[in-house]
Amino acid sequence: MSIKILIPTPLRPYTGKQPTAEVTGETVGEALNNLVTQHPDLRRHLFAEDGKLRSFVNVYLNDDDVR
Repeated sequence: MSIKILIPTPLRPYTGKQPTAEVTGETVGEALNNLVTQHPDLRRHLFAEDGKLRSFVNVYLNDDDVR
């Protein structure tokens, strides 16, 4: 399934200044993993060293907070 992820302005330098990224994934976790595979510099901004999503990162599926 193709998913469009909106990239917040402060993180756009790590996605080639693109406001969105298209990834595939059946779950939110797969989509985020594919996002950081496409844009490796994002990993340290989204995930802690233990692999967990950083507490200040908000994830929404449509209008629902799914973090």
